[in-house]
Amino acid sequence: MRSDVRHQLKTDRFAEATTETVHWAAEHRSRLILYGSLALAVIVLAITFIAVRRSQEQQASVALANAFETYQAPVVPAGTPAQPGLQMFFSSKDRAKAANEAFGKVADKYSTQSGKTARYMQGITAGEMGDVANAEKELKDVIGSGGDLGNLARYALASVYRQNNREQDAIALYNEIGAKPSRSVGKPMADLELASLYSAKQPDKAKVILQQLAKDNKDDAIGQLAAEKLAAIK
Repeated sequence: MRSDVRHQLKTDRFAEATTETVHWAAEHRSRLILYGSLALAVIVLAITFIAVRRSQEQQASVALANAFETYQAPVVPAGTPAQPGLQMFFSSKDRAKAANEAFGKVADKYSTQSGKTARYMQGITAGEMGDVANAEKELKDVIGSGGDLGNLARYALASVYRQNNREQDAIALYNEIGAKPSRSVGKPMADLELASLYSAKQPDKAKVILQQLAKDNKDDAIGQLAAEKLAAIK
């Protein structure tokens, strides 16, 4: 077949294909517009969501910082004159109560990372107030969110349990951390607490844990601390 004929055939086929595509697009124009609009709407919504989340996190982080200022405010003797622009409290319990309320407002308003941190601190301050029920409630809520903050909440709740003679509940939480350690609380840290808990009533269990810790971490501070605690039990 001559080259000019082949070229003409290719040109004709291209023209036919182009014509068919144009006809299809014309027939489905409204659908194409709809799909294009939907795709654009999805993109706009995604961008808006990201912007809103960023804005919310910025607002939440400022609110969280303000709550931490309350938490870190000085405790002064009764009768100390007030100072403009300076928060102060006459007891640690009063400070914990005020901070608890501040953290609670942040946690209730924001579902961002700062909001979750505020929920964790709400549990911590409830424990400092002696409100075991609310400390347990808030810290369990944070545990449910998982991750590093979840393990911190487990660790804190275990301390609350130990302070209230709920040793088996504390043991369960330390074992949970050991099974799924995180950057915030690793297995060695949980095992040290387990050994400390066992040392008074079940020293043999404490020794086993400490011996393993000393062996596995002999070149760092955890191993040295485990060896010291082991020597104290002996």
